[in-house]
Amino acid sequence: MCRLLIIDDNPIEHLILQRMIDSGKLFQNVTHSSDARLQIRLLRENSSFNDKLPDLIFLDLNMPGFNGWEFLKHFKELIPLFNKTVDVYIVSSSIDPRDFSRSKKYPFVKSFVSKPFNKQNLSDTYLRYSVA
Repeated sequence: MCRLLIIDDNPIEHLILQRMIDSGKLFQNVTHSSDARLQIRLLRENSSFNDKLPDLIFLDLNMPGFNGWEFLKHFKELIPLFNKTVDVYIVSSSIDPRDFSRSKKYPFVKSFVSKPFNKQNLSDTYLRYSVA
């Protein structure tokens, strides 16, 4: 079973994604968070417990305080502590090509998806991870 963590400061984005997940019967194990800093702390605390780590993270870039770029910087430092692969998908309203280029510097970032996430993209992502 694929564990999904969604980090976004906008509760509407969480609601939209969860409704698409529910209607498509995708990702049975979903955690929602608006606090990227807290998620870094939890990932560090649970780094040796594979069953507590997500398999996939949907990450918003533009959040107040501790933004998605800061999350990626700290997440990169945590990867050596994990005993499993955790992939990140940037899910952002940014249309700045520099953001897309910058995200490619992180090998664990598997995709840059423009908001809103559409049903087909979400379904394709689920299928990619549900068979893994």
